[in-house]
Amino acid sequence: MKCIRLALITILTGWPIAGALDLGRPFASHMVLPMNSEVPVWGTSSPGTAVELSFNGNSFQTTATKSGSWRITLPPLKPSAKPATITIRSDGQQLKLDDLLIGRVFLCSGQSNMDFQLSRAIGGPEEAKQAGKYSSIRLCNLTGAPTDSRTYDVTTLARLNNRDHFTGTWERATETSASSFSAIAWWTGKMIHARDGIPIGLVENAIGGSGTEAWLPRNLLSAQRAYAELLDKGWLSSPRISPWARARAKQNLGKHPEANHPFKPGFLFESGIRPWCGFPFDSVLWYQGETNAEIADNAWNEKLITDLITGWRKELGEAKLPFYLIQLPRIGGHEPIRQYWPEYRQIQADVARKLPAVHLIVTQDLGWDSSDVHPPDKLPVAKRLAEAIPPK
Repeated sequence: MKCIRLALITILTGWPIAGALDLGRPFASHMVLPMNSEVPVWGTSSPGTAVELSFNGNSFQTTATKSGSWRITLPPLKPSAKPATITIRSDGQQLKLDDLLIGRVFLCSGQSNMDFQLSRAIGGPEEAKQAGKYSSIRLCNLTGAPTDSRTYDVTTLARLNNRDHFTGTWERATETSASSFSAIAWWTGKMIHARDGIPIGLVENAIGGSGTEAWLPRNLLSAQRAYAELLDKGWLSSPRISPWARARAKQNLGKHPEANHPFKPGFLFESGIRPWCGFPFDSVLWYQGETNAEIADNAWNEKLITDLITGWRKELGEAKLPFYLIQLPRIGGHEPIRQYWPEYRQIQADVARKLPAVHLIVTQDLGWDSSDVHPPDKLPVAKRLAEAIPPK
């Protein structure tokens, strides 16, 4: 019975039982450690036990708390393409992270245009064949539950919790890893690497069709009366949520409308961003808005984007974290669901003008004549994004 209770605790809370030496989600072999800033490394071990971390000939110690959590902060690191190793020991256990570089790490998030794979982009397959030449570019491709037109099976429904929803880890750049990675993120990172000559880490967790509200911190949603109708079951009937997104979520959930869903307000932050809180990202590259632009409420949409930026900065612990907002592109057709895109582009520009360290990447002149919201020519967007990000 005790084992069953412990298993249930793990499932319900989404966190491992303290005791086994473990690391937080950001940390794995082949990763890029952020340069020029203190880097906290955290995880769990047996409560009250000593934890020792060895890195670059230096040793750091701490003691796990009563709950089993621990944290060790590395001093600011200079950029380096020389592979390094971190070794962590505690309570007779050992973890070793190999092939670590030091450089700039970007968080690439949003919805399907950010998630658009290099293999699908114009020139992408040829580009992916060259990816293995870039040993100083590392990719962390975090994949969530699919949001296409299907009904979730039992396995997918079980995955919809804060711990298990996103899967993936750090990888070296290869044809395979680059092919399935974000085209915009890959080309942006490659161009910054070519310009600055330092290692680049790219973390991508975009989810197709996701609204901004799904990326807001849960505590922010709970603290504001304006978001009350988005909490719990009410979100599936709220006019504040895109009708398309509500219909798709209901289709996915089928006979389980009470289950979590990637579009549920707060869910993507808690499952995809919360595990990285404290990790010193260089910048956030944000390409999202196609879903929220369905709603003709400029004040509401401006509030969502503003709260996302300020909420992420607060929770990630980076008050001046730069955000790069990629504008919605030009597309063809006259579908009613796209009629408010011009207004949404203006909202994106307004937020960039009002908030510090928020930069608009103009793409209104890019795109294509199809009504498909996924223009496949992603290289021009990446060029503008890379040019907007200054050297360090």
